Amino acid sequence: MDEKNTKEINLLDLIKMFNAWVVKVSKSFINFILYLLKAGYRKKYLTLTLIVLCFAIGEYMARPSNRQYSAEAMASLYGVDAFTMKEIAGQLEQSRADNQYSSLSTKLLLPDSIAKNIVSFNSFYVIDYLNDSTPDMVDFANNHSLEDTLNVRMKDKIYFRLITRNISQVPQVEKAILIFFNSQPIVQLKYTARRNELKGKIDISVAEMQRLDSLAKISYFKDTEKQLKWSKDRLIVGEQQKQLFYGDMLFLQKVKSEAESELLTYKQPMVLPSGFVVNPFPMNGRLKYGIYGVLIGLALGLTLAACLEQLQKVIQFFKK
Repeated sequence: MDEKNTKEINLLDLIKMFNAWVVKVSKSFINFILYLLKAGYRKKYLTLTLIVLCFAIGEYMARPSNRQYSAEAMASLYGVDAFTMKEIAGQLEQSRADNQYSSLSTKLLLPDSIAKNIVSFNSFYVIDYLNDSTPDMVDFANNHSLEDTLNVRMKDKIYFRLITRNISQVPQVEKAILIFFNSQPIVQLKYTARRNELKGKIDISVAEMQRLDSLAKISYFKDTEKQLKWSKDRLIVGEQQKQLFYGDMLFLQKVKSEAESELLTYKQPMVLPSGFVVNPFPMNGRLKYGIYGVLIGLALGLTLAACLEQLQKVIQFFKK
């Protein structure tokens, strides 16, 4: 009994000690913030100067000629998988403007006046929850587990994000991107192979349907009166049952229709159904960067003011 009470007392003591530590840390943090504010007020001219300076830098970075816009698109793939397209997209993602052979201007065959306004290009996998062939989420962090067999990366979808300084040039960049991907040899090879596979499936279905039709005519209309056979010690005259081909014909018709419908969508290996959708609000707008500038300037001002006060105390200490 005494041992149990001792354990309960120790647990209560631990809780009290933890609460006391939380209160102590909270008070220390509040006192530190108050000290920074007091130091900033005592060095108010320095603090205000840094706030104004950082605000001005933020507004300069958000100037109209330097504003950056995001344009995003969902690509549908035909005959080629998203993994292949992701590898090809790496050529654009790793391009460098200062390298003649790896620049976007060279790879996309764009004029320098357009290529220089492209800040970045990125591709992302599309995640399908429950594996029901419906795009549910874009893996922007690129951290989806490959061990997850229920929520999988879609093979026929890939997501693109384009950052540019000139939204009026997005249609030209979009056209160049489509040409770049669709003209890749491996893409053309897989696309052509899948088209030929679908055409072969259609041809085989048509041939089999014609063969079954011929067999049905023979089976349905042949003379059964002269057919004699023994079955289980019985003499059977004619047919006791008629073989029907209706189910087989329907199955072949379904296979043929599905292949024809899929083949109709195969206009090119990659298409952008809705194109690149541009966000009209800049990523580095004046209001956003102005607020960032004020907050950064305030933090720098308070920190520098506190450091100067401590430095003055150290100097006075050595002067004594």
